[in-house]
Amino acid sequence: MRYAYYDRAADIAWFPTGESSDVVSERVPGGLRDYDRVTREIVALEIWDASTRLPATLLEALPAPRAHSAAA
Repeated sequence: MRYAYYDRAADIAWFPTGESSDVVSERVPGGLRDYDRVTREIVALEIWDASTRLPATLLEALPAPRAHSAAA
């Protein structure tokens, strides 16, 4: 299972939305969109400059990346 996280040092939030074994990343305004190469379903969103784009209460609720990988 994958969990969303917020890297405060990099100011990047990451939100998984699905699973795929063949992911393509596409740069979009404000971050990256990861999608499955075959189905084209979005499987994750990476938000850059998250502190200027997302509510502070949401970012405060997200774990740091290390906590995320330890829980997985």
